[in-house]
Amino acid sequence: MTKNDATGKHFVLAHISDPHFASVDHIQPGDFLTKRLLGYLRWKLKRQAEYDSDLLAILAEDLQKRKPDHIVVTGDLTQLGLPVEFVMAKEWLQSLGPGNKVTIVPGNHDMYIKTDWHETFTHWLEYMVADTQLQAGGITYPGEMFPSLRIRDRIALIGINTAHQSSPHLAIGTIGVEQLEKLETILKLLSQQPLFRIVLIHHPPVNNIVSWRKRLTDGASLRNLLEKYGAELVLFGHSHKKVNTTLDSLSGIIPLIGAPSASSLSNLDAAQSCYYLYTITSTAKGWSVHVQERVFSLETWCFVSGSEWDLSFRSEEVELNL
Repeated sequence: MTKNDATGKHFVLAHISDPHFASVDHIQPGDFLTKRLLGYLRWKLKRQAEYDSDLLAILAEDLQKRKPDHIVVTGDLTQLGLPVEFVMAKEWLQSLGPGNKVTIVPGNHDMYIKTDWHETFTHWLEYMVADTQLQAGGITYPGEMFPSLRIRDRIALIGINTAHQSSPHLAIGTIGVEQLEKLETILKLLSQQPLFRIVLIHHPPVNNIVSWRKRLTDGASLRNLLEKYGAELVLFGHSHKKVNTTLDSLSGIIPLIGAPSASSLSNLDAAQSCYYLYTITSTAKGWSVHVQERVFSLETWCFVSGSEWDLSFRSEEVELNL
């Protein structure tokens, strides 16, 4: 990697996923003829007891104390993609920061069924658009915004949209040919720049993390691009559990880190509510990253320090120092 002229500079990024704001009592009679019926039943029979949106306000307060330079949310901000849930999520996003300080990508729950753009995604527009689209008008659906590219200091945030309507009982994600073509252009360009590249996506890009019915249908195509052009980090959600794995590329090993649901009440280590803080530091040889979990404690009802580890990026490799 090219020697960094800003050696020693720190950038702190917070990663949150799957908050699942729910207001299922606002479901309309006509919704019971759609996929929302199954989502409603799953929430009432199971998820309502396993998730608590009160944790999200506590998380926002904890973030205010940590003061990260930027925050990313990797999808499923809503439970049923209801207009009222989009408003709830927007109010929470505003508590985290303005659009230039917070970046989100949609999840499959946010695109549960076909919805009115003006009642849903327009509420999140400032948190999704690329830097080149900040003054652009006329956006009418998420596909026009992705892949997105936001550069903060020397951190390149590449947002991918995998959210599409799917059949009942499926929670699959798809990037699509058009988005993959644009993504290749972005990744190729960034591979020639001295930037720390972070890919944001909802569905895990590798196999064996989620079941077949929750998979990323064109994950192989994404992996091919990452293997060819590289990235420093890939952050995702969807699985509702902590994931720490890697992907080989021509420029080195890419860490892939998945966050559990931020609103989970689970006391299981892999599934308990947490978010990640990445302290990214430029070095003479490339980059180093210190990763810290902030885990919700059911005993103290607040977020506390969890596991920590380091990533050291060199010219053509990354070392995991656990």
